[in-house]
Amino acid sequence: MPLFRCSVWLLGALLSFTSVVRSDGPNPTDDFCSLSAQMMAQKDDMLYIAGGWMLYPSPYTNYNGPNTVLRSLNVSKSFQTSLDSANYVRTEDVPGTVPGVQDAAFFPTESGFDLTFGKWWPYNSTLYGTRDPPIESKKWQYDIASQQWTNTNITLKNWFQTNPQMRITSGMTVWVPSLKQGFLFGGLFASENGTSLKVTALEEHNGLITYDQATNTWTNATTPLGGIAEGGLVHITTATDEVLIQLGGRSDWATRLRPFSEINIYSTSKSKWYTQHLAPDATVPSPRFTFCTALKSASDGSSYQIYIMGGLEAGSSADARGGPTTTSIWVLSIPSFEWTQLPFKATNTAADPKGRIAPSCQAIGEHYIFYYGGRNVPSYYNTPTCDKKADAAFLFDLNTLTWTDQFTPNEGTYEIPQNVIGLIGGDKNGGSTKKAPVKGWSDPDLETIMTLKTTTAGNTGTGGGTRSNNGTSSTSGSSTSSNPSKTNVGAIAGGAVAGVAAVALGLLGAMMLRRHRQKKKGPQLPPNPMKLPLTDAGNLEEGTSSAPLELMDHNRLSGGGVYTAELPAGEVAREIYTRPENRLGK
Repeated sequence: MPLFRCSVWLLGALLSFTSVVRSDGPNPTDDFCSLSAQMMAQKDDMLYIAGGWMLYPSPYTNYNGPNTVLRSLNVSKSFQTSLDSANYVRTEDVPGTVPGVQDAAFFPTESGFDLTFGKWWPYNSTLYGTRDPPIESKKWQYDIASQQWTNTNITLKNWFQTNPQMRITSGMTVWVPSLKQGFLFGGLFASENGTSLKVTALEEHNGLITYDQATNTWTNATTPLGGIAEGGLVHITTATDEVLIQLGGRSDWATRLRPFSEINIYSTSKSKWYTQHLAPDATVPSPRFTFCTALKSASDGSSYQIYIMGGLEAGSSADARGGPTTTSIWVLSIPSFEWTQLPFKATNTAADPKGRIAPSCQAIGEHYIFYYGGRNVPSYYNTPTCDKKADAAFLFDLNTLTWTDQFTPNEGTYEIPQNVIGLIGGDKNGGSTKKAPVKGWSDPDLETIMTLKTTTAGNTGTGGGTRSNNGTSSTSGSSTSSNPSKTNVGAIAGGAVAGVAAVALGLLGAMMLRRHRQKKKGPQLPPNPMKLPLTDAGNLEEGTSSAPLELMDHNRLSGGGVYTAELPAGEVAREIYTRPENRLGK
């Protein structure tokens, strides 16, 4: 019975194939422990998450490396973060020709996004293949409609680059739709150490880089502020200007955190920086860095609120990273420049993200902040608690000040928190009575620059934000709310399994019909690939020492003979050289 034997062989091959697909390694969509230093930006109703550094739980720590998946979710539809992310997040593989970067610039275009700069480690593996390195004078463009990546040359002006292996990372980026310009402020110089597969973080970058999309040009300009990295940057529109507001971060080779009593302001119309100094007795948050920000506007446009979440608080003067992560939520009101801390609650324990390093934030819907990723640790020198089954998404309801798992678009309108109203006057919809700081402006120019344009109806500010990429939302161009199928390792395996099963069952059916003249069906096989066994996601490696995970050497990949990149957390896990001979030349 050769036909019968053939069918049995195909069924055996089906089961064997299923095991092989999942035995190669973890699924980058579902099996990661943490994703941090990613970029997040919104275009129309779609929110995209790209890049970053992924840590995997035991026994897959050899696969720690760059994020190779582009994630997107439709924020015009309801979703529930307590469900498997596959229910509301679409994923697609990023080809190996696109650099696996973190802390990069990720700006919207008419048809998709531009990806430029960022930190990159030399990397390859049997699972992901070789990732091409970034090139300073190129950008990578993603087209939403075709789901294709291409690269093109860019023009660099007043550039600091003298070493082709030197890059800017951990900068703060923001997109200004009306100007069709992107801005990258501060950050770190990072250098690849030859062929050692190590990346050394050097001093902070003291500059503002402006990206003009029309001319495809990046222009670097030195600032009077000194080097700042891993702070917050937001864009607001005033009556006469498009303004960038920078707050927090760290300086001086990670030995000093910037106080929240100094708010840096950039006028794009004047191409000039200002610093608004708060009163010595002003209430301000403890200094922090690697946090994320989100921006909202009062319904009448009379005030803005800048929310800050997550991050690391101050450590010692020798090492700013020595402090704890924070769960506190603070809000800065503009134009009164007053801080207040917000009380909050959570609908359940799982809805609370707890303390995280380098998460991303984005204001979505009418009154929510989407909070994604970051390393869930009590302090920098701790092993992260894993986001099991990729549950790295969280929601904060600004109207109820509650961490929740349910998102409902177009529900109500944004309401200014009562704690803020007590400072700036007005009511939940606006009507702020404070048009300037209590102690006055630090520079007379700011009185005009920071005058807001109020309206009588409608919500004038949707806000935006991430740890670095605040306000990279765009409403130009055609709708992009397509719903292609999820493309990941599990989906590919499932499709192949279904195909083989169909052939095998077809042959069995034909044989039975011809030989026995019966209408009895052959046995059905499960259509889904086999799942990996559950692992303890609480620790990345059992029996590890108490030394920071980021400073450990990684195991050699089996068979490949190639080390994964060292210092995997990336966003803050850096070697900081303080010896003068290691500083960059000016």
